Parts: sequence; structure tokens; C-alpha cells
Amino acid sequence: MVSLPAPFARLLAAVVLVLACSWNAPHDNPLDPSVGGSIEGRVLTRRATPIAGALVSIPQAGRFCSSDSAGGFFLLGLPAESVKLVVSAEDYAPETSGLSLAKGRIDSVVYYLNGLPYFEGCSLTTHVYDRSWPPEPLRFARLSCAASDLDGAPDVESVWVEIPDLGCSSRLGFDPNRGRYAQTLYAGSIPGQSLDSLVGKGVFFRVLDKEGAEGDQEEVRVSRIISDLPVQLFPAGGLDTVATDTNFVWNRFDLGYWVTYYAEVVRIEGGGPSSVVASFEIDRPEDTTFRLNHSLLAPGDYYWTVEVLDAFGNSSRASEELFHAR
Repeated sequence: MVSLPAPFARLLAAVVLVLACSWNAPHDNPLDPSVGGSIEGRVLTRRATPIAGALVSIPQAGRFCSSDSAGGFFLLGLPAESVKLVVSAEDYAPETSGLSLAKGRIDSVVYYLNGLPYFEGCSLTTHVYDRSWPPEPLRFARLSCAASDLDGAPDVESVWVEIPDLGCSSRLGFDPNRGRYAQTLYAGSIPGQSLDSLVGKGVFFRVLDKEGAEGDQEEVRVSRIISDLPVQLFPAGGLDTVATDTNFVWNRFDLGYWVTYYAEVVRIEGGGPSSVVASFEIDRPEDTTFRLNHSLLAPGDYYWTVEVLDAFGNSSRASEELFHAR
């Protein structure tokens, strides 16, 4: 056996003592899974596709992380106790759940977040229609919007419109032909019974999904009410007869903003409207004449109307003017 000089022997003994203490030192690294509980999991949509960048947090422990491209996340060294885990992501309803963690154990969880509903465009337009009876024009607003949901359009439960300043709200019906939610709000049903009551008021669209989650509200306002009415010049008065190709003429509508003219010619049968036999649209305000081919008009009675529309979709329409074709 080789004996070491006394100074070297004392140095070796000191080194062995230090190493022994290091090997028996407590594991106090907060990321060491044996210190507390750990959680591994994934964040997915209702359709089981990954959600990247979701925030996963345990507020009471001050711990958080983000999900990766596969929706996965991992939290290590958490308190071995009951905790609240909060998962949130943009455009999704947040979820909160309680977990009881144990030292040295890894709990696996999967969260399926509910996608929020959203609007694809909301509008409010005003309309003033002249008529022969009752003598005052019909005044109304059209409310319309398209809505969908991150989990699919069928997940939309309802669409509502609210006018807080007037203290009224109503649910919009779905029009399958247009694929939009819509409602007609007549002046007589508005508090104050006037279309002007809407001016300056915020009109808010709300959308809810089948789980009760609400998307962002959409606000619209009245852009204009066109109270002036267009006037037909020919045919007019109910006594004119059309026998050849004819110029339909109306007054120029000039209120300082661009308008489009839209007209319809309607056949009358059995004392009432039967079908639209001709229509035309002119987007030049200075043009107030349209030549109609007489071959479109079988002998009989007709009426026609002309409507002006501004760039926002607001309109005013003349009353029906009767004429006869032979």
C-alpha cells in the first residue's frame, strides 16, 4: 500500500468530505419534478385541432407558459396542492379548472376551447317609401348582419340588436335565402314613433353561440335619412297609355351627394301586383330617362316606381304611378 505524505493525505480527506456533502444536498431546484407536482397537456379547438400560443397559467403560483405549435404545454415543479389552471387564447372563451397536484406526479390534461362567434358585417339603412294610402310615407330601418363562429356557423345560437339610449332590444331572424340575420324596424315601433329617433344613437349587434359565449359587439349608426322623394314625370297621373318604345322619365335628384336610380315596372292582374316585368338601374345622377322596349309590355295595366339610393344603402322611393299598355 502506498502511503501519501501527510499534507496530501489531509487535502484528499477534505475533498472527499466536500463531495459527500454535495451528493447529499437537498434538491431545491424549482423545476425539478420531484419537488412538487407537474402538468403536461394540450390545448385544442372543439374540432381537435391544435391552438398555438394559448396562455396556460396558475396565478396563485405565478407560473405560466404558452402552448407550442402542436398545442402542447408543460409546467414543472408546481406546489403539491390544489391549484386553479386558466387557459386562454385570442378568439376563444377561456377555461378554468381545478387540479390537485402531488409531489413527483405528472398530471395530463387536454383542453378543448370554445371558439367565439363573430360578425362578418353589420349594416343599418333607412328607407322612406311614398304611397297612395295612407297618405304619409312609410318610414323604416333595415338591420342586417352576417355572423359565424370559429367552431362553424351552426354553432351560432342567436343574434340580437340593442339600442341602449332608447331602451329597446330585439332578436334578429335568419334569412336562409340571403344567409344573413335581418329585421325591419318600422318607425311606429321605435320609441317616439319616429325614424329620426335613431339619429345619433348607437345600435349594437350582439351574437351568442350555443354555449352562451358572446363575441365582440358591433356598433352601427344612422348615416342618413333621405326624406326627399323622387317624382315620376312620365308615365304619370294614371291616364297615360304606352303603345311603342317609351322613355320613362323622372326628376333629377340633386341634394349634394351621389345617388343611384332604381326603377321597377310591375304588371297588375286581378286588381293587384302580379310580377315585375322590367327593372333598370342607373348610377349617373344626371341621367333621368330610360327607354323601355314596348315588347316587354303585354296589353294591360301597369304601375312603376323609381327609387334613389345613396352610397350607404339608404333610399327613398316614389309612390306607384299607373299607366296602360296596348
